[in-house]
Amino acid sequence: MQVPAQEGLGEHEDRGSRFLAWVFEITDEEAFKEKLASVKKEHSKARHWCWAWRLEDAYRFEDDGEPSGTAGRPILQVLEKRQLQNSGAICVRYFGGVKLGTGGLVRAYGGATAKAADHAGVRIIVLRITLDVRLSFPRLGVLEEIKAKFPSAILRGAFDDSGWNGTVEIDEPDSPQISKFFWEPPSS
Repeated sequence: MQVPAQEGLGEHEDRGSRFLAWVFEITDEEAFKEKLASVKKEHSKARHWCWAWRLEDAYRFEDDGEPSGTAGRPILQVLEKRQLQNSGAICVRYFGGVKLGTGGLVRAYGGATAKAADHAGVRIIVLRITLDVRLSFPRLGVLEEIKAKFPSAILRGAFDDSGWNGTVEIDEPDSPQISKFFWEPPSS
């Protein structure tokens, strides 16, 4: 999963209007709302506070008085294009007295947000999963094979009368490959 590596700031100016954008990592919708409140307080003289966020499969965006689809959607599209998850973006507009039209607004909000995303950079988070494992004594060599082929795997468990019982924590992308190690042929 990709998230912003740090908070990024971007700026765009067009015919007197100034657009300031921030892209940042969030853990939940409440964290986003806190950041939005902070930006609104700090930039209380701005005309519009448009935003978007993505959390796993959920997303939201807001045009905050701009024509529909000209602010929140372009902000969200930057997050989607960069494949940023668990991320939020806020773009404020200081109105310069000249209307920019729908195309100009889309370019301005998307452009400021893209600059903020560039400044933020990307950090990769590898999701981990835990599998329950039970191995009979004749199959204990599997543990050494796992350690050799999956160096990031964490094995936790204990021996009992029937063999080894425990868990294996692995990177999620490795789960299809590691499952074959635990298949035990039926006894005859």
